[in-house]
Amino acid sequence: MDTGASQMNRQLAFYQWICRRLQRDEQFSGQPSADLESLRTVLKSCDVLLVAGHSSVDRTFKVIGDSRYARAVLYIGRLHDVADPALRALLADYTPCEPDTQLVIDARLERGLIVEPLSALEGRQIRVCRAQGLSDNEAQDVLRYAISRIGAGGAQSWGALAMMTLLPWRWLPLRWRTSLFRRWAGELIKALSGTVVADAFSFVQFPVMPLVKESEPAARLLRLQPRAITAADFDHSPYFEIIKAPFQLDAIPKGIDALPWKGNQGALAPERQRHLSLVEPPNGHHG
Repeated sequence: MDTGASQMNRQLAFYQWICRRLQRDEQFSGQPSADLESLRTVLKSCDVLLVAGHSSVDRTFKVIGDSRYARAVLYIGRLHDVADPALRALLADYTPCEPDTQLVIDARLERGLIVEPLSALEGRQIRVCRAQGLSDNEAQDVLRYAISRIGAGGAQSWGALAMMTLLPWRWLPLRWRTSLFRRWAGELIKALSGTVVADAFSFVQFPVMPLVKESEPAARLLRLQPRAITAADFDHSPYFEIIKAPFQLDAIPKGIDALPWKGNQGALAPERQRHLSLVEPPNGHHG
């Protein structure tokens, strides 16, 4: 019995080590990260945060979705933003925190769907998507569903690790990537990609993908709700408004160095005149 338990412990430790390696963020000096301090004042409950991480898993999700964003995270808000006292107590059990701590529902390879502070997204690029026309009661139902799914995908899934690391996603056509992902994604992958967030909105009949009309004699309107959703689906959805997120500008040059070019404004005169001559009709040809 002890030998079996030791083997299971070693297997678990190895699994968690792989998960940590795959989720380790690498240094990235491209786009500036979101300014969380300013973002805190902009966010509303049920906002969807598209996160552009730089771990191995994040890069794979970007390739699969053909997007600069890797995953979709649901913003809960503060504890008092959750109307149901039972849900507030449940959140407090999951993540002991101060009453003014802002919470999100995210996912980890080794833990599945989790609750964590908004500050856990520090240093990452974030795009905010807001459901248009979502009522307060519907927002509470979205939160209720999402909170009920905390822990989903928490079981070990070697298949998910293999899917994320061994398949040559980058070399597959986009159509194949999308098809394979939606066909093979299990509970853990769905938690990581943002499918559970989409399911929470579907719970109140709020679509992520648009309605389409089938080209048949008896045409019908169908709501597209794929089995697996990526951050790109929220980004392209006509039902979600993109909220401009403030960025950290400390690393951006200031003053004259911030200009995209330097030089004499008069140097543009010949170019401006050339464009004017292109749009002016020749003499005698006004109609």
